[in-house]
Amino acid sequence: MRGLIAYVLDVTIAVLFFLPFYMKLRSYGGLRVDIYSYGVLPVFMLSLAACAVLITEFLLFFLFATGLAEGWKQIAGIGLLSAFTWLTWRKKKSTGAEACVCYGDVGFLNRFPIYRNLVLIGILLIDAGVKREPGDVYSMLHSLVLVMSLSFTVELVTFRWKRREV
Repeated sequence: MRGLIAYVLDVTIAVLFFLPFYMKLRSYGGLRVDIYSYGVLPVFMLSLAACAVLITEFLLFFLFATGLAEGWKQIAGIGLLSAFTWLTWRKKKSTGAEACVCYGDVGFLNRFPIYRNLVLIGILLIDAGVKREPGDVYSMLHSLVLVMSLSFTVELVTFRWKRREV
C-alpha cells in the first residue's frame, strides 16, 4: 500500500512540475519577461535563468515520474519551490502583483502562487516520508508517458472549459 501511495504522490508531483515546464517552454519569451518582472536579474542573464528554470523543472518531472533519486528530488523540489515562493513574496511586497503565469492557461493553478507553493512543499514533505523503489526501464517509460498524458489532459480540459465560457 505504501508503494501505491508513493507512486500516486510521485505522479502527482511529476504532473505539477511537467505542466509549468511545458507551458514555459511554449512561451519562452513570456518566461523571460516574467523572470525580469521579479527585478532580481539584469537583462543579459534572463536567457540563462530561463534555461536554468526549464532544465530544473524538466529534471524534477523526470525524477518524480521515474522514481529515481529518492530523497534528493524532494530536497531539490522544496528548494526550487522555496525560491519561487520567496521571489513571489518579494514581488508582491514591492509591486502588489501576486498572480503568476507558471501554469499557462491552467488558471486555477496560477491563483495564489504563494499558498500553492506552500501546499506543494507540504506534499513534497509527505512524499519524502514515503519511499518508492524505482522500477525497471519499462515501468519508468510507462510513468513518463502517464505523466505527460495527464498533463496534456489537464491542459485540454482547461482549454475546453475556457472555450465554454466565451
